[in-house]
Amino acid sequence: MYPPTVITALQSLGYYLTLFLFTVVALALNLACLLFGWIPPSDRAERFFQRLIHRHFALFVWWISLIRLFRIEYTGRVSETHDGLVLVANHPGLLDITYLLARMPEAVCIFKPAIRRNPLLGAAARRAGYLASDGGHELVRNAAAKVAAGHRLILFPEGTRTPHGESPQPFRPGFALIAARAATPVQLVRIACDSNVLTRGRPWWRMPELPARVEIEFGPVLTSTGADWQVMAREVDAWFAGQRTVLARNGRVGSRCRLEATGTAGS
Repeated sequence: MYPPTVITALQSLGYYLTLFLFTVVALALNLACLLFGWIPPSDRAERFFQRLIHRHFALFVWWISLIRLFRIEYTGRVSETHDGLVLVANHPGLLDITYLLARMPEAVCIFKPAIRRNPLLGAAARRAGYLASDGGHELVRNAAAKVAAGHRLILFPEGTRTPHGESPQPFRPGFALIAARAATPVQLVRIACDSNVLTRGRPWWRMPELPARVEIEFGPVLTSTGADWQVMAREVDAWFAGQRTVLARNGRVGSRCRLEATGTAGS
């Protein structure tokens, strides 16, 4: 058994080495996306680059688990009963999207506009068909079109990371409107982390509490009629706030939203 000082030193080395490796690999991926910029935009091309990003993040999750910086546990699975799907998750840390994309070979997400100019992620995000959050009504139309075409769309409707140790903030209802326009279900994903690693307001260079335990729960799948998207938005807020009694007791969300089982085996 190593002394606490040695363990802390090893964790610090692993943390900063991981950030360095992630940066190098992300730069290489972004460069590759720039070099393949001559490929005409198409659904097939977008799915190809989505798989590249998936492999990058799957390798990252494998690495941080291997060196025991993180203990990551997945519960449930992504619904496979629908071609198009909107996945709605809370957002405790900057790494949340890596945990989700590591499990989904082909998926689209909505990113902050500043990512367009990010040297690590910008080109890859554009080539994969990801959508910037500054699109307004056009964003809703484009996102709904992608979901209706069979894509999985990942959203963090809080709009920013949850302050460490606090409950999720109220969700912006755009996700429900997208799902209603695309006539597709919404799956809820709860992410919990006991560490302050890459949380809101914390600089990335500050050593976080390690090892971190992360739990990702792929929860219920909700369907509703288009007229009920506001009802769905309210009930989703309640689920993330921990008020699951209505779901558990009635198997329903609101008056017209339907709850579907997703299974418990990891995908």
